[in-house]
Amino acid sequence: MSFIDIFKEKYFFRKGQKSLTAGNFPKAFDYFQKTVLLNSSETNIFYLAISLMAQRNYARAEEYFQKVYKKFPENEINALSYAECLLMRKKWRQAVEIYRKLVSDFPQKNKYVEFLQRAENVVEREKYVKSKLLFNEAEEMIRDKDSEKAMKLLEEAFRLNPNDANIANNIGSLYFARKDFPNAYRFFEKAVTIAPNNRKFRKNFSLVKKSLRK
Repeated sequence: MSFIDIFKEKYFFRKGQKSLTAGNFPKAFDYFQKTVLLNSSETNIFYLAISLMAQRNYARAEEYFQKVYKKFPENEINALSYAECLLMRKKWRQAVEIYRKLVSDFPQKNKYVEFLQRAENVVEREKYVKSKLLFNEAEEMIRDKDSEKAMKLLEEAFRLNPNDANIANNIGSLYFARKDFPNAYRFFEKAVTIAPNNRKFRKNFSLVKKSLRK
């Protein structure tokens, strides 16, 4: 690669990451696609797949995750994302195979055992996929400023998957926007309990505690 191409790749990659963070997933895909055209590294392909997952284009995302997995099956983050993508496509057997390998490769990580058990459980895996689809739909409603519809979708998603910190945090955020601080506290607390190392969740929990003291 020329110096100019290296510069372009880094520039598009940074823009792609910023677009992902901002929730502009089509734009993120455009940027990551440009990075792959310049350099088809496993990192660029992985992020291209992530941008497709964010748009719920699971079929195309699977193709790219699979490319990285075939070449680098030891890549933990790609393997996790690939298995998640397979779950969303209801390719249970293939997802189970990847989780089994993760359990074998990382025996110290108990969460992978939980992921495997969920993927093997006929009822739980269906509930998990449904909760994810509802969560995605709720995020669209939030962007469209339809908080009532978003709340109903998130509550149903949380009923199906009460161990999802993102769902709990989003419900808390909607309550917080309504200035319903007791309920916001309840869901932010759940999010922090589930994912205690998440800075965003801890910040939200701290904000609602300050609001309740006023």
